[in-house]
Amino acid sequence: MSIKEFKLHTIDGKDLYGKTWLPSDPIAVVCLVHGLGEHIGRYEHLAGHFNRSGIAVYGVDQRGHGHNAGTRGHARCQQLWEDLESLMKFVRVNHLNAPMFLYGHSWGGNIVSNLLLRKDLQEIRGVVLSAPWLKLSFEPTRMQLLIARGMSKIIPSLTQPNGLKPEYLSRDLSIGEAYLNDPLVHNKISAGLFNEAVKNGEYVLLHAHQLSKPVLIFHGTDDNITSLSASQTFAAAAPELVSYKWWPEMRHETHNEIGKEQVMDFTAQWILEKAV
Repeated sequence: MSIKEFKLHTIDGKDLYGKTWLPSDPIAVVCLVHGLGEHIGRYEHLAGHFNRSGIAVYGVDQRGHGHNAGTRGHARCQQLWEDLESLMKFVRVNHLNAPMFLYGHSWGGNIVSNLLLRKDLQEIRGVVLSAPWLKLSFEPTRMQLLIARGMSKIIPSLTQPNGLKPEYLSRDLSIGEAYLNDPLVHNKISAGLFNEAVKNGEYVLLHAHQLSKPVLIFHGTDDNITSLSASQTFAAAAPELVSYKWWPEMRHETHNEIGKEQVMDFTAQWILEKAV
């Protein structure tokens, strides 16, 4: 396995920190989009697992995250979609023939699923959605939504704590402890980003029946962050294209859960089957 860092040049002149994990002769290549508040380095073990199956992995820290400059927890979704397209172009230059897949976890699943449904992604062989943020597992109050909508118009970059509890990530409590102690992790979300993420999750659920590419969606049944029922609604909207797996008793980060090897094996096998 070869691990390298790179800079992704965006269409608006930014440089995003990126990392790639490469097996010697990739069968497939994955563009991985991380969740809110974290960074691509938290997927080192997942990338290594994929590499052992012959799957290359590329990812960048999203705007306002990880190694990148900018307001923590703030970005506009249009920029994030464009950044993902830039990553796809970067990957294709380096892998002319390997089938390409998108993988989005949580907030990353919101980004990936929206791009999939809003653009004609001919390059893509399939998509993996890990506990995607299509809805939250709890309903924000009407007052919270009104405040977010109002502030997103006045000061969209205004941030506040996202309320994520580290123990919600995994039953393996060392995961939450490492999350709290990671200097590249933050707990912020801006009014603009929250408002857009909510609206864009609704868009995905309304348009899921228009899918044109194979999708694997999976979710822990004890997820207290993003909605399992929303994932189930998504899967039911296009049963001919969507494969799904509900992991009993697992929490939000199934790739960091007790039994994560089974999750990673299942995901790698789906990718390899679709890559043929």
